[in-house]
Amino acid sequence: MAKHRNVFKPFLLVFFIGTIMLWQFVPSLAIPGPNSESSTIKIYSQILEEDRTIFVSLPDRYETAEKAYPVLYVLDAEGETIFPKCVSALKDLNTKEFAPEMIVVGIWNTNRNRDMIPQAVTHRPGSGGSENFLNFIKEELIPYIKQSYRSSDYSILYGMSNSALFAVYALLEKPDTFKAYIASSPMIGHCPEYMHKKAEVFVKKDHLNGRFLFMIYGTEDSRRVTDYVPNLQNYLNKHALKGFFSKLEILKDEGHVPDSSLSRGLQFIFSH
Repeated sequence: MAKHRNVFKPFLLVFFIGTIMLWQFVPSLAIPGPNSESSTIKIYSQILEEDRTIFVSLPDRYETAEKAYPVLYVLDAEGETIFPKCVSALKDLNTKEFAPEMIVVGIWNTNRNRDMIPQAVTHRPGSGGSENFLNFIKEELIPYIKQSYRSSDYSILYGMSNSALFAVYALLEKPDTFKAYIASSPMIGHCPEYMHKKAEVFVKKDHLNGRFLFMIYGTEDSRRVTDYVPNLQNYLNKHALKGFFSKLEILKDEGHVPDSSLSRGLQFIFSH
């Protein structure tokens, strides 16, 4: 009997080590998310050289309807309320038939200054890494979502404050990454000259194939928003790009990142 145990122990050791090695290569780990209908998934980014956490919320009829769904990507999603509010707002619009059912993907931050502010600025230490973060989304995250879920090519990016600055940057830098961009209180004032130069290159594009930009803020917002966003919107309007639709809403007596930003943005996009 002892002889058999000696043979079995190495087998258990090999099995245990093999299981650990296999687990390290599993691309995602789903655990309960911020509400009962979402999952939290961890993926490793080769581009950023770090683990990234995302929320995924599926439409109510995802399991029974055999179709591909548009995807809404939400930045700054690690807060306790932001992601659930976005899912709730989308469901409300769907009930009213103002927007279709969508898969909602929330992206957690690891280094917000680095990822959301495209140019290194002294008042935001560590800033200037938006190019890599955009490459992570375009080359790693979006393909992962397409491979893992029944998602269509129609995708929307939603950002708030600094992440709204990133959303505008993503449009100007690589407009084909998303179909539409919603920017609530974009902090253009962090790097206005840099963003204007990006806009100068952007307006030279021949055709944008129906891309959308919706920007919104309140009259009581930060001056890094109110002093710069209208100039950007006017510049884009002046050039009247073919296949590009943009709108700026300014809400009276409201402040930074108005609560209705996502709903208003989605209604603008799906009204065309």
